[in-house]
Amino acid sequence: MRPLRGAAGELALLLFAAALTACCGSDSGGTPSSPSPPLGPVPVPVSPINGAQVTTDSPAFTVQNAQGFDSGQAQYRFEVVTQGKGTVVASATVPAGHSTTTASFAVPRGMSLSWRATAIGPASQIPSSTALFTMPAVACQPLGDGWAKAVVDVLLPFCAQMPNIYNDPNDVLGPYDAGGFGPNNFFGFLSLGEEGHVTVDMQACAADSSGNDLRVFQAVGSEPVTVYAGGTASGPWVLLGADVRCGERIPGTQTTRYCDFDLAAGEVQQARFFKIVDAERFPCAQAGTPSEGADIDAVRILQAGP
Repeated sequence: MRPLRGAAGELALLLFAAALTACCGSDSGGTPSSPSPPLGPVPVPVSPINGAQVTTDSPAFTVQNAQGFDSGQAQYRFEVVTQGKGTVVASATVPAGHSTTTASFAVPRGMSLSWRATAIGPASQIPSSTALFTMPAVACQPLGDGWAKAVVDVLLPFCAQMPNIYNDPNDVLGPYDAGGFGPNNFFGFLSLGEEGHVTVDMQACAADSSGNDLRVFQAVGSEPVTVYAGGTASGPWVLLGADVRCGERIPGTQTTRYCDFDLAAGEVQQARFFKIVDAERFPCAQAGTPSEGADIDAVRILQAGP
């Protein structure tokens, strides 16, 4: 047979190709994607896997969704909990993804931790199992003398009724040294004011041992404080003690008292940074002295000495 030429021949070839495609399929679209695994009755932790070592302060947590709790059907609450009491130390809630759901958020260092995810639907909630994981280690220098070495954050609320005059954050560094006489001639401490706070870098790390691990020294009075521990300068912060009155007097001193804190109270194994918050909460409208709030003189890791 003589070959077809011109426009008629091209049309015939196109019709032949279309018929062949309709009959037998085409691979022009590439290899089909693998189907997602079938969803089970409960969420399943995918990453970090049980026993994993993560390398970032904000790990990405991924869970395989549960059937009926997929994209557009649910939310997932991710929680990081201590391995002892199961206390939640970090969490995030996000909309369900397709087949899997991921959330990334900051997690404390220096603790033994697990994570879980709970599928939350309109009428019910289904938790996953928990998976253990390890955060990066706290960066610690040798212990040395144990006194606070630097201030990394401070909040001193201003009170127009009676402004505090003891407002140098560096007065909390090094050994306790407050003295003088009041109300206007003290020295050596920082007055936090109503719910003010100061965060110190010990550079060395306090480690959980038998008994208390950290001491906060206070001058003038015995106002209560709330103390948090952290593995980095920005937290996340773990509560060690709330509204603890600093009433133990240092023998031989007229103005210095202290209160102690145990890392075990927060299930913290190691911490370098401590956030100290005024818990006297004396309202500015009633302020009557230039040293309102907790008056912080010093902070010390107890493993370094008394």
